[in-house]
Amino acid sequence: MKLQLLRRGVQILVILGILAVPALTRYNNYLASRELDRQMERWEGTLPGATLEVIDAAMRGLPGGEMERAGSWQRDRDRVLARAAVLRGGAWSAEIAGVSMTDPLAVVESVAAARQLPWVLIVGAIIPVLATLMLGRVFCSWICPMGLLLEGVDKLRRLAHLLEIRPRNQRASRRIKYGLLGTGLVVAAVLSAPVLGYIYPPAILSRELHDAALTVFDRAEIGRFGVSLAGFSFMMIPIGLIALVELTVSRRWWCRYVCPGGALYSLLGWARPVRVRLASEQCTACAACVPACPMGLNPMKNAMGAECDNCGVCISTCNDDALSYGIESPLADLLARRGTGGTT
Repeated sequence: MKLQLLRRGVQILVILGILAVPALTRYNNYLASRELDRQMERWEGTLPGATLEVIDAAMRGLPGGEMERAGSWQRDRDRVLARAAVLRGGAWSAEIAGVSMTDPLAVVESVAAARQLPWVLIVGAIIPVLATLMLGRVFCSWICPMGLLLEGVDKLRRLAHLLEIRPRNQRASRRIKYGLLGTGLVVAAVLSAPVLGYIYPPAILSRELHDAALTVFDRAEIGRFGVSLAGFSFMMIPIGLIALVELTVSRRWWCRYVCPGGALYSLLGWARPVRVRLASEQCTACAACVPACPMGLNPMKNAMGAECDNCGVCISTCNDDALSYGIESPLADLLARRGTGGTT
């Protein structure tokens, strides 16, 4: 349970980070134009005003955020301006304290479209690729903003079962996502333009949240402070459709069968050393971990493969302490999968 609370906390921090980028941008703009204090006074008691006040308090509370001048402590404007620029981007591509991180899917698609690999992409890919090589598809279960949304849909499916409503659970081939990944890269190469970034849900959701946060400040500047969906575009429709299909037709179908980003992460992380391990001597074959696995795998048979995203739900579900994270050769997992005929 503690593991899942930690994972949920990371997911929420990612969402808050995506929302914080446009808020920090506006804070920086207002401070640079010497309008910050006036805006906070004008918007007192509103969401944009409270957001600016929280950011300002955090910036001033950091060491060196204030300086003594004329007998009082005042904001160190230059230092705060520099600090407000430490976070940029979203789940598709981000820069944190000068460290660049780019989704590997964005990297390979850019390479396919431009037929060259600039240093900026190499540098941005280092941390995500190394993390995937060591941990597998952890982006999908720990970082991806769509993951939090679709896990919420999964809980609604369980609620439907309690209400004696039986959503369907249509299965498909996991090879579909690899076909979509290859097709997207070929199209990008032919058109010399990236296409997957416009249909990749984590990138879409990151952009939509960014624009929605900016709209809060745009509306405030013209005196509108009510709740509005004006910041969201028609691109939220496919996000909603994915959630609807998962709720009614197929559990976690996007992540299991369709997501091209998930396909790339699976390919990169197939030989990951850190994986879920089964202590067979402790397993009582209760099978509680099998329906719990969001990816439809079989932890009880130690048949996880490259599709496992190391979410740890099976570990939290196992009452026998038979499942845990550990270091293991991919060969053992491959043999286990062959012995059980694989998973769907």
